[in-house]
This record gives sequence, C-alpha cells and structure tokens, in this order.
Amino acid sequence: MQHFGKYDLGFDKEFLVENYLYVNKEGEEDISVEEFEALIKTRKLKKKNTAGTIFMYNPFIYPLGYDEKKDLKMQDYDKFGEFDELKIEREITLFKPLVKKYEGQLIEMKYLYRLNTHNIDTPEKLEALNQDSELLNSGQHTIFSKEMNYLDVPNMVINGKFVHFAWGTKINKKEFTYIFYYAKDIYDKCIQMQKKVCFNFKRSTQKAYAIEHLQFLHPIGVGRYKSRMVPALKNMYSTNPPQSVFFDDVTI
Repeated sequence: MQHFGKYDLGFDKEFLVENYLYVNKEGEEDISVEEFEALIKTRKLKKKNTAGTIFMYNPFIYPLGYDEKKDLKMQDYDKFGEFDELKIEREITLFKPLVKKYEGQLIEMKYLYRLNTHNIDTPEKLEALNQDSELLNSGQHTIFSKEMNYLDVPNMVINGKFVHFAWGTKINKKEFTYIFYYAKDIYDKCIQMQKKVCFNFKRSTQKAYAIEHLQFLHPIGVGRYKSRMVPALKNMYSTNPPQSVFFDDVTI
C-alpha cells in the first residue's frame, strides 16, 4: 500500500488538502506520483478507481523523508500544491491488511478539518474551529482558510461505494455546537448520496447512540479494552463493502 497527498498553505498554516491510499496489486512495484495522478486525472477516472472513503477528524501526516516535529515550511518543502508520496504511520498502518481486496484501487481520506497538526484538541483551536463552523455558509471571514480547512458540504463529492466514519469521540454537541452540526451535515450528506455508511461503535452504547451523537470510533483503541479495536476493524472489513460493527467494551 502507498500513500499520496497534497499540502497547501493558508494564513501561514499547513493543510493536507487531499490524500489517498493506493492498494498495490499483488507483485506490483510501487507506483510513481505521476502514475498515481493518472488514476484521478479526470472525474470519471477518479470515480472508477476509488473503492471508498475514510472520514477522520484531522490529519497529522508528513511526506516521506520529512520530520513531523517541524513545520514543512521550516524544512524548505517545495511541493505545496503538488502531489507527493506520504508516510504510512499510526492509524494508516492499520488499514494496510484490511484493504487488500481493493487492489489496484484507491481509498480516499477525508477529514472534518484539514489542518495538519497533532494537537488540534487545544481549547484555542477548538474554539476557533467551532466559531468558523458557524460561519461556513455565510460570507464572513473565517480564522482558518475556508477553502483549505473545511469541506463545502452542499457540493461535496464522495467517490466509491462506502464511507467509513472514524473521526473518534471528540465531538461534543453541548460544548462545541457548530462543530457538531458541521459534522452532522457531512454524515447526512453521505446518507443522502446513498453511500454504504459504516463505523465502529461501542457495544455498551449501541449503534443508534453512535449515530445520534456522531461517536464513530477511531482505529487506534484507547482505554481498558483498546486491544479489541483491531479485531473490530477486521470484522468491519470482512465484508465488501464494509459493515458497521461494535467494539466490545462490555465483555470482561
């Protein structure tokens, strides 16, 4: 499996504006950036070559050969606005054995917020994202670049048959109301487009609760039963398209 993406700069912040996983065919050598770009050259080709979409909260991903402890602009990165090959680390590694059935195809990665950072959970950033999320459908200026950080939900295009929601349990309607409704608009849009929507949910709270509260578990488990997250993911991808499956946080 390979990973390709494109970064851009806005308001002196770095955004991962597009990225895709490519599932190599058995025995196939790694493809080049140019060969990857040929797979999405037109809307028709992109639709044909994309198996599905994985939705996460925000990226923290760097190109091959670059230090994730420093901003790309501080490392003389010169490919902003161009596709590049990216690292496969953390949660991305978990998908490699799961998507083998989609060889020769792409899995598109999408995010609620495309700000490329490991610490999006700071109060200052969350307040800014919540404030911006209220203004997305207005003509007012946002704190983060509207075009780079946010999805144009009414005009959003989703390729492939399935959408795997995996943005975690960060969304809190009471505390960050506008983040919640922005995420709900995205979920509802995917349902409207009749995509096969799937996610992992806690067995203790059940599927209906997960949908109501937009609590779709992240691939990396946390807490007492975190080792059970990988089997839950495998179970999800045991069918084609994937299916919603519970994460067992009940059985002792």
